[in-house]
Amino acid sequence: MHPTEVRVLDANAAHHGVPQAMLMENAGRGVAEAALENFDFSRCLVLCGPGNNGGDGLVAARHLCPERQVTVLLAREPSSPLARANLRRAKKNAISVHGYSREALLELLEESDLAIDALLGIGITGALRPPFDDIVQTLNQSPVAVLAVDVPTGLGNNLAVEPDLTVTFHDLKDGMTEANSGTILVHDIGIPREAVEQVGPGDMAFYTPFRQRSHKGQNGVVLTIGGGPFTGAPALAALAALRTGADLSLAAVPERAQPVVASFSPDLITVSLPGGHLQPSHLETLRPHLEKADAVVLGPGLGSHPQTREAAGEVIDACLSSGKRLVVDADAIEAFGERNGRERTVITPHAGEFARLTGVSLTDDREERMQAVRRAAEERNCTLLLKGWVDVISDGRSVKLNHVHNPGMTVGGTGDVLSGIAGALLARNVPAFNAARMAAFINGSAGNRALAVKSYGLTASDLLDYIPGVIKEHVDR
Repeated sequence: MHPTEVRVLDANAAHHGVPQAMLMENAGRGVAEAALENFDFSRCLVLCGPGNNGGDGLVAARHLCPERQVTVLLAREPSSPLARANLRRAKKNAISVHGYSREALLELLEESDLAIDALLGIGITGALRPPFDDIVQTLNQSPVAVLAVDVPTGLGNNLAVEPDLTVTFHDLKDGMTEANSGTILVHDIGIPREAVEQVGPGDMAFYTPFRQRSHKGQNGVVLTIGGGPFTGAPALAALAALRTGADLSLAAVPERAQPVVASFSPDLITVSLPGGHLQPSHLETLRPHLEKADAVVLGPGLGSHPQTREAAGEVIDACLSSGKRLVVDADAIEAFGERNGRERTVITPHAGEFARLTGVSLTDDREERMQAVRRAAEERNCTLLLKGWVDVISDGRSVKLNHVHNPGMTVGGTGDVLSGIAGALLARNVPAFNAARMAAFINGSAGNRALAVKSYGLTASDLLDYIPGVIKEHVDR
């Protein structure tokens, strides 16, 4: 598991009723049980860092203290609320707690049969800094047996704890092997199945916040190519891209649609294409805009003219050959065919479009739909987001479900909003699978907020106003 996926699971578990405090309690209890089952010891030193990994260690110390003599050494004072709460509980249980000094570390190691490494968990970057480097180096030189909590401190660095046993939670973490982690035990800490299978607030961990010194364009340029017979669809997609955080949003549409699309908002940049529908001759006009765009949204409102399908295929080929990130929606989906999406493409069909793309008619069976989407994504090396009463999202390896939406979102245009959200996320360098997960959650959450206000009068354009609030709630907390 990637460190960000761990944060996703923690947040989604809380969303489904299992708070992080309960996960920490289960984790620490599991570490204590593993220590008692796998080591012969009478005195245990628990080395705790300031974060939640240290919190896990403090819980383990509390569960061990009735059975063994336990001492805690704090590398630093706890900084996370849960770790602070568990430090207070440890002290109430009369566990001896020491602040770090080299002398204290050497003395306590000399007195101990087992050391528990709860210093630093997942997600650390760079070389270990004081006092962690000294603690790890001293621990590795000691003859005491070592149990690591979740991952050995410093995993992936030149200097890391060398444990006899690692108790990791839920699943193996990226980079773990028996060579660097000792014997590995995977402990179930009670993350609910829904938190694993379904997208939720935790998936917003993949959103990339604004950089303090960024300038215009650095947060993404999105080019939407669509329109002709329909004018609202490309405008909705292009506006959704802006609402999701793109710096610039261009809409390239046939000339008869251009005035209408431009009238939606002065924030849109429109590109007029000669004629009434997308056609192959437009590719030369589009090339400079394709080159400048970080992501392309192709399909909203294109229509089904034979020339349009041919042109859509050429735009797809141009994007794929240049490594451009791409969202393929609506009338462009069938044109994608069996091309290789190069892991940079998101395709957003409903069931009918999926059948035209793959030749597979979907049943109502959830498992069958999940497997069909996974196979189709694997065959095309892309991410597929199947829209329906339950959205199914797959990159050919993993599958996620989205239940965050409402029946009112069957109104026309919500799929165009979804494609624009996905395009903006791709333009912000979010990988395709993660962009699709977040897009489904943002779109559905905005729809739920709009429904609470508009009720049966909900329209797709209502979603646009609620997208920034959804992002703010789950990214800025």
